[in-house]
Amino acid sequence: MEMENRTLALRDIRQIAHKMRASGLSSIELTDGHYRLRLKTSPRPVPQPSAAVPAPAATPQKNESLCAPMPGVVLLQHPLADRPYITPGALAEKDALLGLLKVGPVYLPLRSPVKGVVASVAIAQGECVEYGEPIFTLLPAEEAA
Repeated sequence: MEMENRTLALRDIRQIAHKMRASGLSSIELTDGHYRLRLKTSPRPVPQPSAAVPAPAATPQKNESLCAPMPGVVLLQHPLADRPYITPGALAEKDALLGLLKVGPVYLPLRSPVKGVVASVAIAQGECVEYGEPIFTLLPAEEAA
């Protein structure tokens, strides 16, 4: 009986960690009967403006898009529930759960980047998305008022 190769290549692990960091995900755990992999990344440092540079004048804000952090299947409602996480026109707090992205056996949260009103949902329940594809468009709360 031949044993199946169930290892992850270091190159693949680095790609996963890079995509995690780019999407703001701080930890992920992958398990199988033959291995367990736990990855933790530190958040990207946010550049602080220097005190010598004057702050830019207030400009009108634009719509914020929430794009797919990696390829997967979009779930706009809990897999076991019949109601959506959020609907167009609803107010979403910053970091509110808007949906899930199913990547293999892993469910990644899709969280609101700003406090605002959900202007549109570009993807239907269960549709596949590619990296960077817009899923939600939000109008910041200041503009929605």
